[in-house]
Amino acid sequence: MSNRIEISPTTRHEGHAKLILEVDDEGIVSKAYYLNTTPVRGFETMLKGKPAEFAPIAVMRICGICQTTHGIASCEAIENAIDCEVPEDGLLLRELVGIGNRLHSHPLHHLLTVDDFLKPDETELRIELIKLIQRMRKVGQLIVDIVGGEGIHPPNIVIGGMRTNITERAKSKIYYALRQYEKDANELYEKYTWLIERFLDEIGIPDLGAHEYPYIASHTTYGDRYAINWNDVTEIPAQRYYDDEEAKHTTTVQIPLYGGVPAEGGPRARMVRFGSFREGGSAMDINIARAQENLGATYRAFEILDELDLNGKTRAEVVYKDGFGIGVHEAPRATNTHMAEVGKDGRIKSYRIIAASTWNFPIVEKAIEGYPQQYAEVIMRAYDI
Repeated sequence: MSNRIEISPTTRHEGHAKLILEVDDEGIVSKAYYLNTTPVRGFETMLKGKPAEFAPIAVMRICGICQTTHGIASCEAIENAIDCEVPEDGLLLRELVGIGNRLHSHPLHHLLTVDDFLKPDETELRIELIKLIQRMRKVGQLIVDIVGGEGIHPPNIVIGGMRTNITERAKSKIYYALRQYEKDANELYEKYTWLIERFLDEIGIPDLGAHEYPYIASHTTYGDRYAINWNDVTEIPAQRYYDDEEAKHTTTVQIPLYGGVPAEGGPRARMVRFGSFREGGSAMDINIARAQENLGATYRAFEILDELDLNGKTRAEVVYKDGFGIGVHEAPRATNTHMAEVGKDGRIKSYRIIAASTWNFPIVEKAIEGYPQQYAEVIMRAYDI
């Protein structure tokens, strides 16, 4: 006999969602439905017929945390459609502003998940970690402010590249801020890893949230449309994917599949595909991978500052023609994809978005199934949706 449990809304993550769990008499989840409850806002329809320049401005409003990655992916899609080649320094600045977004977003999710692993009486450690995380977030926001021109909806991200370069003074300011971030990221990684290892040891489930599904990722810190086989990418309506009536009519997103099955995107996926991170372990490994990515992104930011020509050209001339293009950016959460069809009049003919978070909704369901229901939200939170 199974019991049906509904957790609505799910807590301590950036989006809006609910969990429906079918639980057996031993408290083990036999079936999980993780459903996006964010209202449909129609960005893809909104853009049809609009000037292409409006697309990155509009899509930055999709998410208050991921505005940078949506802007970058949108520009990349339109540039790919019209064969616009962005200057090298423009690409470096784009990568840097995307890294700034990651250096802000990842610590924010550490802040939301840390209470899963702290004990109620560890007040001093909680305060210490909060201060550490907030220092790190300020650095990420500083980079987006400087390179992007504004922290919320960075206007320097434009079709053709980046609107302006940075100054020597700005470069120095970013450099010294990154030095502090590197120290803080190392400390956070050590403490966070210890907390997670202690948690798994105490609950006696070292493989909590493990699954056997593939990973999807295109790059470590930017995005590469050629790293993904687009013939294997499909999106299907929830009504076709789910066998549960409530699930069919509750979720507000389509279900993306890779090779016909769910695929995990995000920190662990990137580190498995492009590094030596272990695959197939506990979902808590995603939290550790996220902490490691803080360091990897910091090191790449240092490289960019060394490679960047402060007097270099950052924006190409834009000439419109009929075409279709794909833009890919590795958002903090997973692979973010925009697809744009553009006309020679410079207007959008059609537009499609596979937002990063949507990749992990079906994976969260698979990760929860087979484990005690009291850990369902802990597993869900590891995915930063």
